[in-house]
Amino acid sequence: MPKSPDETLALIRTLLAIADGGSPHQPERELARVRAEKLMLRHSIDEAAARMTSESARQPVRTQVHVTGSWVADRIELRNAVYRAFGCRPVRLRRDGVTEFVAFGFASDMSMAAVLVASLEPQLLAEMYRHGGAVSDKRTFAAGFAATVADRLRQFYAEVLVVAETEGTSSALVLAARDSDVDTAVADAFPDLRRTTRRLSGRGWAAGAAAGARADIAVSERTMSASGGRALER
Repeated sequence: MPKSPDETLALIRTLLAIADGGSPHQPERELARVRAEKLMLRHSIDEAAARMTSESARQPVRTQVHVTGSWVADRIELRNAVYRAFGCRPVRLRRDGVTEFVAFGFASDMSMAAVLVASLEPQLLAEMYRHGGAVSDKRTFAAGFAATVADRLRQFYAEVLVVAETEGTSSALVLAARDSDVDTAVADAFPDLRRTTRRLSGRGWAAGAAAGARADIAVSERTMSASGGRALER
C-alpha cells in the first residue's frame, strides 16, 4: 500500500490505465480494475476520516429525503442495499402519500453511501430499461442488481478496512465497533418500526445480478460531503 495520498493517486491512475486497455490480457485488466477499486475506496475512507472531528466520529448522523419519480420502491431497495453495505441503517417511510428514505450511520460511511447511490441509481435504471420485459421482470432485475452491488461493496469495504486497521492509519476512526450506537439511534427515532419483505414474481434476477457485477462502484473523484447528514442529539 502506498504511504502518501499522492502515491496512492498515482497508482490508481496507473491501474485504471491498464484496466482501460493498457494491457492486451483480459485477466490482467480485470485484476487492475479490482485493485483500483479497492485503492479508490481506501483513499476515500482515509480522506473522510481525516475530515471528521472526534465528536462526529463518535456520533451517528441522520439523513432524510423524499423519493419521487418512477420506480421508487426499486430505487429505495438499491439505496437500502448500499447503505447497509457501509454499516448504515436505512428506513423507508410512507407519510401522507409521500415516500421518504431515512438513514442512520457514521459520517464517513454515510458520505460514501450517498455518493455511490447518486452514481448507481442511473446505472440501475439504464440497465433495467435495456433489459426490458414486464414490470414484474424489471423489479426482479432491479433486486438482482442491488443484491450483487451490495455483495461487492461489503467484500471491498471489509477487505479495505482490515488493511487500514493493520496499518494503523487515520482510517482507524471509522473502524470502531459502532453498530450498537446506530441501532440505538434508529430505535430512539422509530420505536415502533416494523420490518416488511418484498415479494418478487418476475424473471430477470440473473440478468440484474450480471448488470450489478458490471456496475461502477468506485468512489474516487466523486464529490463527498464532509458530514453526510446532521448529528443526532443524544
